[in-house]
Amino acid sequence: MPSKKVKKKRNLSTYLAVLPAALLVVFIVYLVATPPSQSISTIATTGQTNTVKTGDIAAPFSLDLIDETGLKNEKVTFRPDSGQIYFIDFIHEWCVHCRNMAPIVERLHQTYAEKGVVFITVAGGYNTDAQKTAQFIKNYRVTWPVGFDPQLEIFRQYGVRGTPTYVIVNRNGIITAKLEGEQPYEALARELDRLLG
Repeated sequence: MPSKKVKKKRNLSTYLAVLPAALLVVFIVYLVATPPSQSISTIATTGQTNTVKTGDIAAPFSLDLIDETGLKNEKVTFRPDSGQIYFIDFIHEWCVHCRNMAPIVERLHQTYAEKGVVFITVAGGYNTDAQKTAQFIKNYRVTWPVGFDPQLEIFRQYGVRGTPTYVIVNRNGIITAKLEGEQPYEALARELDRLLG
């Protein structure tokens, strides 16, 4: 019969042998369960980043159109001098907050597009691709124009630090609101109502 000392050594050596394997399993589960970084500020520093704020003149842009079937041979063009009110939605398809906001933006679109507000979504290409973005468009029934920004050029131009970010532009091409993160329907509707008032 083994002594208590031998049993303790055997238990300790078993424990020490199992511990690294258990830690490895925990680490792998963590990596698999963690979504891509929600912050894009680290990649935005690869080029010059602007800080766009309320009261600034919106910059025009043109991006490749993407819909639920993928990239199209067309452009989405934003012209702030067109005399229209714009609601610009900056997203990434993997962004949990963007997914949470998709029904709210759809509801805004249903209410305000008929009042003349033009909706444009700028879908970033960081840590994703056009195919995954097209699937997001299909899953969340995005029916307004979506421009694909694979290198985040428009994200940088508008100083977008995270997604979702909403930029509202008045008929004179002036940014009247820039809101970051999840927003209640009422807050976004209030900004649009103010311009339509």
